[in-house]
Amino acid sequence: MTTPVYVSPFTGTVVTQTDVSYYALGFSANTPLFWPSTVNQELGQTPAARIIDCVASTTGLVISLPEGDQGTLGADILFRNLGANAFTITDFEGGASVTVPVGISKYFYLVNNSTTAGTWNNVTFAAGTSYADAATLAGAGLTTVNGKLATTQNLVDVTSSPTINDSSRASTFVWNAGAGTFTLPSSESLSSGWFIGFRNNGTGTLAITPTSPDTLNGQQSVNINPGDSGFLMKDVTAGGFITVGLISPTSAAFTAATYDVDSITGNTLNLTAYAPIIQTYIAQSSTRTQTLAVTLPAITQLYILVNDTNQTGYNITFQNQGSSQPPIVIATGSIVTVLSDGENLYVLTSSSTGLFYAANGTAGAPSFSFNNDTTTGMYLVGSGILGLTANGHEIAQLDNSNLLAPLVTINATLNAELISGGAF
Repeated sequence: MTTPVYVSPFTGTVVTQTDVSYYALGFSANTPLFWPSTVNQELGQTPAARIIDCVASTTGLVISLPEGDQGTLGADILFRNLGANAFTITDFEGGASVTVPVGISKYFYLVNNSTTAGTWNNVTFAAGTSYADAATLAGAGLTTVNGKLATTQNLVDVTSSPTINDSSRASTFVWNAGAGTFTLPSSESLSSGWFIGFRNNGTGTLAITPTSPDTLNGQQSVNINPGDSGFLMKDVTAGGFITVGLISPTSAAFTAATYDVDSITGNTLNLTAYAPIIQTYIAQSSTRTQTLAVTLPAITQLYILVNDTNQTGYNITFQNQGSSQPPIVIATGSIVTVLSDGENLYVLTSSSTGLFYAANGTAGAPSFSFNNDTTTGMYLVGSGILGLTANGHEIAQLDNSNLLAPLVTINATLNAELISGGAF
């Protein structure tokens, strides 16, 4: 049965059909359109709405325009491809096919209704918001969620120094080794708004070093201790880089542990995962016969090391992980304060119960001096030789390096007040 044609007595053209303004079309098979005046949606027919948002579930699908001779000249339809697949639009008879790419809108309007196919002109509109548009627009730090842009982070686990450049924008670098270094590129080579995240998930100090003359937080290098994290951003105004979210510790928590050297299997003890500030070493059974070598994490830290084994030959050595410095030796009965800079260990003080061990000192800076006069006091000239100094110059020297010939040397005029003529 042929659908009747209604011609306007005033214009001589087909009467304008009932208008359906909008229709959301999700389709998985070829779909013909029907004019709103004749569509039967109970049969699953799709109306030719003025605006149709289309999502094709697969490739190669076709949408057929309604019968041309049943439409009014100027009848129009706007197709927007909001899906991830392109589809094709044809006239009623399957001809004059036009592809609608992903993210593109096509506007069709009827210019000739003398045939069933009709003549449809079309105009391509600028791409609108769509799943594909979002995916195309997504760059560093952006992804798509349900067809819309969303922020994201690219997590990069590293155990060696990574290459950091402009393409690293929005990446978060997670360090998973001992001591290491991140070298930043020149800030001039980076685009505006560049930033990265960082976390030290390793066991050693991570040094972040900018390329000269750039600075980071006004410094040539910044050390990141294990567990610390933050963001690093290009400082467009001042040049160089700044950190955000990196909090310097405001207080120190002293941790302590006691280790029984006789219960430790083997001759090594690895404390890189956890190294308490105060470490006391004891010997419960006195069965150890060899030196114990302790490995500390390559971080900046202050340690108090106590060798309380009370056994001859129970020496304990300490060395930072990956350091080329010879290990320091803590003899039994010693209490040593040690500073670690992440690479080397430095002995600050060494003592034992009831005893104090000072540095050797010099005549100009004696080991034992006074707050009001640091150049007067006592120092070690050499093994078995004690020096007395005043005003930065040695006055007397007590030399017992040769037990058979003790020697006292006076480098000044000796004045015996109670002896007549006692100046000599």
